[in-house]
Amino acid sequence: MELDKSRDTQAVAIRPYGHADVADTLAIFLAAVTETLAADYSPEQIQPWARPEDRDLSTWHAAMQARNSYVATSDGALAGFSDVNPAGYIDMLFVAPRHQRQGVARQLIGYVEAHARQAHMAALTADVSITARPFFERYGFTVEAEEHPVKAGVQLTNYKMKKNLLGSEVRLTGQLVCQTEDHMATVRDHLPLHLSLTRDARDANPLTSRRRTIR
Repeated sequence: MELDKSRDTQAVAIRPYGHADVADTLAIFLAAVTETLAADYSPEQIQPWARPEDRDLSTWHAAMQARNSYVATSDGALAGFSDVNPAGYIDMLFVAPRHQRQGVARQLIGYVEAHARQAHMAALTADVSITARPFFERYGFTVEAEEHPVKAGVQLTNYKMKKNLLGSEVRLTGQLVCQTEDHMATVRDHLPLHLSLTRDARDANPLTSRRRTIR
């Protein structure tokens, strides 16, 4: 589990998806598609994407389990979710509209990347909406192709994106002094995200050394 204190002081935590999350994650998906993505897609495009009339909880739950899903909570309320399969493919990353800009998506992508690196995956890939493309680019993904999938006879636009993980190791040296067990647990919880952000900063600056030191 990872904790994050965003600028508005709301706490974000990541944990594995469970059966109790089925209704809330489906509601987040429908709200994100019909509200957040409305900035870049027409109502005619959104309807066959969301298909609220065709969704049922048992099918949604089975799909969430199969995708190795994780959920994010913000001050105890379910705020978003993501997933990553053994090949490194991210099928979904959605945040509830009322929890936008609270660090939820950042924590989710950091958690997913940390899991992928621990599993020695070569890369992360995703088919990304127009709306989500700037976020994924900010976290090191690059566009490999523009795609135009057709849903129920309606053409959409998205992007096949990829982030290579091999050859981007970060070595941390130095010493952190923790005064309590709680402080030590906090360091362990935040380390995966710290590594991910360190790699992003290094990749954005070709003059940055491969070795980083904590002092």
